[in-house]
Amino acid sequence: MLITISCTSEKENKKNIVGEWIFTEIKIENSIEEPPVPFLLDPPNIIFCADGTYINKNGFFKIPENDDRWENKTLYLGEKTKYKILEDSLSFLNPFTNKYEAAKVVKLTPDTLILKQKDKSLFTYVRHISKQYKNINIDKIVVSKASCYGTCPVNSTVIDNQGKLIFYGQRFNTQEGFFQAHLSKQITEDIFKELNTIGIEGLEKHYSINASDMASTTITFISNGKIVKTISDYGSRSPFELRRLIRNISYLYQHSDLKEMIIQDPILVGILQSKTQKVGLINDSESFYLYSELLNAQSTGNNAEKLPFTGNYQLDLPENIDYKKMDFYERLIYTDGRIFKIQLRDKTFKTLDLGYNFFKKNNLIEPRNYPKEVLPPNSPARFSK
Repeated sequence: MLITISCTSEKENKKNIVGEWIFTEIKIENSIEEPPVPFLLDPPNIIFCADGTYINKNGFFKIPENDDRWENKTLYLGEKTKYKILEDSLSFLNPFTNKYEAAKVVKLTPDTLILKQKDKSLFTYVRHISKQYKNINIDKIVVSKASCYGTCPVNSTVIDNQGKLIFYGQRFNTQEGFFQAHLSKQITEDIFKELNTIGIEGLEKHYSINASDMASTTITFISNGKIVKTISDYGSRSPFELRRLIRNISYLYQHSDLKEMIIQDPILVGILQSKTQKVGLINDSESFYLYSELLNAQSTGNNAEKLPFTGNYQLDLPENIDYKKMDFYERLIYTDGRIFKIQLRDKTFKTLDLGYNFFKKNNLIEPRNYPKEVLPPNSPARFSK
């Protein structure tokens, strides 16, 4: 669709359009009622780059129509598309149709952009400059998305600054199972560049909405092999730029050259404890980070009989499980944070040496806050194949 621009030179239009813009107002012709907010949570935030790239920070999603289980079939098309200015017109490439379309431009100045849609509604944008932060060097990010009352995607992704990706699709994803991939240099740089718009140190540890049955997400930032910060978000209440990063990471698998990983029983645990201490792996992303590290651990013949911490994990569960028989699917883990003695499906054990103490390095060991003779309730594994 062609956009007609006011009588200014093509050179001036190209100069004025470059930069970041944020939506501020909508007006609907012949409407006496307050117009509805066109976006559920966030106003459109768009960027025009000098190289002809157009970025929609809210992303482009292709959602199946007339499908009550649409969430597990949703395709994320990313944030980027193309635009171009020719003489007094501006056009956008629609990533869904691969055709150029847009709306009439009523006003374009260095500070204001007003678009008129086909239905004659007016969208006003103003110049915006995202705040930039200087964070500690982050070389790895882990994102885990947990279930909701519905078909929200349940998955975990870990990506490092060299482009290595590990993805676990548990359910309601377009790919299910364990996969690995190597991302392009450009995609990797784009992901880690987004950290510049997030002040990690100033983020709260928990964000939540006062509602039930919503999806929750955790994200863990890692520097030099150490957890810097973990943030949980229930109901998408964290700052926009953080949610943008979470979204872009959790959908990376849809645009990556995935190679399946044959893994029988993912060893993902929530609680490990000794007689006097416990290990606070209470976040899905931290558990998945530990698991991704264990994938590189070395097998050892060390029987390691006296390991202080004990926990369990669950084997893959059948669809129609009898929850009275959950114990049948549990296997034991003994560890000191470096050595992990793990019970397998056939109830034999294997022993892995991580090469360093994961618990001590990440300050995860805490005192138990209940009597020694009282065991905490088992925490059902949120990760199972």
